[in-house]
Amino acid sequence: MEAPPTVLLGRVQSGKGDAARWLSRFNKAYARKTGMAVFPGSLNVALDRAFDWFAPGLQRRIVPFARAEYGGERDILLLPCTLLNLRAQPAFLWTTTTAAKGREDPWVVEIIAPVGLRATFGLKDGDEVAIELRGF
Repeated sequence: MEAPPTVLLGRVQSGKGDAARWLSRFNKAYARKTGMAVFPGSLNVALDRAFDWFAPGLQRRIVPFARAEYGGERDILLLPCTLLNLRAQPAFLWTTTTAAKGREDPWVVEIIAPVGLRATFGLKDGDEVAIELRGF
């Protein structure tokens, strides 16, 4: 029996724009790995608490994306999720393994999706996002 879903609540915040470069460069590989087209950019969401990518309950849901698999410089972790208050948009939490281990703001998660989330849903800094994680 699958555990009930966990919902993370956070607020949209500006990022550095670096994700767009990498998601554009390796877009075909990301689409193959996630099973969906991936918009070349991420949405940064500040949670009310630190997010632990290495929590035991998450491990069976994380999709590892090794740099050798896509030709990049870093290993990636992907975690399927649903953005509840954004028309149940399917998406992935996205991070490098380096950032997952030592991010200076561990309460911030990055979300990738098949659409530009800011434009599609009219999001601006400070808007709330409800992120559902299933099965842990």
